[in-house]
Amino acid sequence: MPESTDNHSDSARQEDTVQFSLEYWRQQAEASRAAIARLAARLRGRDRRIELLELAIARTVVMHHVWAGHLERKLERSPVPAPNTQPGQSRAEPELQNGVIVRLPHLTGTLEALFDVMREHWSQWDPERPPKSSTVARAIDEKLGLKGQANGEASRSAQTFAAALRPDSVNEKDGRHR
Repeated sequence: MPESTDNHSDSARQEDTVQFSLEYWRQQAEASRAAIARLAARLRGRDRRIELLELAIARTVVMHHVWAGHLERKLERSPVPAPNTQPGQSRAEPELQNGVIVRLPHLTGTLEALFDVMREHWSQWDPERPPKSSTVARAIDEKLGLKGQANGEASRSAQTFAAALRPDSVNEKDGRHR
């Protein structure tokens, strides 16, 4: 039986189509590999730029903290200007009208209570009639929740704290010495 020439031409077309299809997919694969390589290179470049930005941000933060610390130390060393300097009073040694500035590493509840009692009794006092130590000691007992003595006096701890809160000028005037 003779073979048909149509089958040969069909199989030849299929081989051409398969080869064309195979070549097409090889080209697509090469193009994809090239695109992947190009994108990977861009990604590495972006990663490097991100690393440089992170480094710049870290350096900026460090410099900010260094500069802030420097300014704080400079501020601490600068003299405090007196808002109401009296005639004859030097500006290098101003007398503070509203208290003093103290920098503490931490503040406990006890210290906070003592400062409150000090402000309450010693902020606005008449030099001719200073607050009584017993009054201040009882206020400390109340603020700290301490129990007074059996004889009605404030606790010994409160009496000690009250003595520590008394201005030196009052102690000298009364003749009390430590």
